[in-house]
Amino acid sequence: MTNVERNYDDFTHVPNLVFKSMGYDFLDTPKPWWQHILLRTYWILCLLSHWYMVYYLILRTVEWDTLAGNTTAIMRYGIAYFFVLNSDVKYIIFIYYRRHLRELNNRMRALYPKDDCERREYRVNDFYWPRIARYGVYYYYFVVFVVVVGPILQATGTYLYQRFTSSSEIKFMYLSTYPMERIKSMTPITYAFSQAVDFVFSHFVMNINLGTDIWMMCLCGQLCMHFAHLGRQLETYRPNRHRQLEDCAFLVSIVRKHQLLFILHKELDSIFGMLMAYNLFSTATTLCCVAVYSILQGLNREGFGFLLFFFGCSAQFYMVCYYGQLLIDLSESIALSAYKHTWYEGSPTYRKYLLLIMQRAQRPAMLSAKGVIIISVDTFTSLMNMTYRFFAITRRVLGK
Repeated sequence: MTNVERNYDDFTHVPNLVFKSMGYDFLDTPKPWWQHILLRTYWILCLLSHWYMVYYLILRTVEWDTLAGNTTAIMRYGIAYFFVLNSDVKYIIFIYYRRHLRELNNRMRALYPKDDCERREYRVNDFYWPRIARYGVYYYYFVVFVVVVGPILQATGTYLYQRFTSSSEIKFMYLSTYPMERIKSMTPITYAFSQAVDFVFSHFVMNINLGTDIWMMCLCGQLCMHFAHLGRQLETYRPNRHRQLEDCAFLVSIVRKHQLLFILHKELDSIFGMLMAYNLFSTATTLCCVAVYSILQGLNREGFGFLLFFFGCSAQFYMVCYYGQLLIDLSESIALSAYKHTWYEGSPTYRKYLLLIMQRAQRPAMLSAKGVIIISVDTFTSLMNMTYRFFAITRRVLGK
């Protein structure tokens, strides 16, 4: 049985679902009125829980009673600040560029192959969310589950263990995902409310953090698909010096498509350039803080959870770098495809025009952090090396 060729909506379903799950339908897909009300209601709850948690995060920091001289608490608050700030900045940038992003998405949709035959030529299924991206998303939400549900499971497990093994008075430990105290006198009802707020808040900030990157990867993957198809077209073409007009017309179509892809790449880079620059900074600071907190906390439930969180942040940034590297490789491959095909059988005019394509292809399409740092696998390697050096120095200073 032949595989079903994916349509464009299959590619955008995943990033739109991430935002839609927290009540924001970015593509404004058709839906019944009751779904619209439910989405809007949950979106309002997400915003309210976010500002509720941010208020207490700032309030407990200003009070400083529980933080003074407590290095572990300071690092945990630092992680919370960086993660909240990361999601807020990404949200602001995403909302600011939402119209441009919708326009770019519509242009990508118009460029997408229309029928099954054309989609097979483009090999669209090869670019449908590769394994590295799918497993990265699965692991990300697994870490979210461990971090958010872990305190409830630990508190429940400890209570049940004490109930069957201890004869003294048993008290339920009201453990929370986040360090700031919000309710002075905790009861089962207030604890359930607190955990519900923690879940909605975590769902909001985690999805904002991941969803913006997934949208970038989705559109970048579309560019990669078109660059790969353009390279195959050029590599398999057989020019003939007796068909100069036909050969030159073919090169004109290649050049027009090539220029269009670079225009779309420029729009993509302008939308996500600031986000990539901040993403690089926030990932580096978050990884360093999580590494230090893991050293201070040791191998307990929180230390294990934040260790998973460390690998989750690393995997998320690696996915972004993977797509950046793929875009560089496939846009550069146009020059190699031009060299590998039978250009020597073409007319002198054909060879002359082909040289222009090769020269342009030697300047690949790249995702950059506002033109300062190129997003590639080398960037990920440099980030991890920097994190490891910081980890080693901190471990030596703390004597751990």
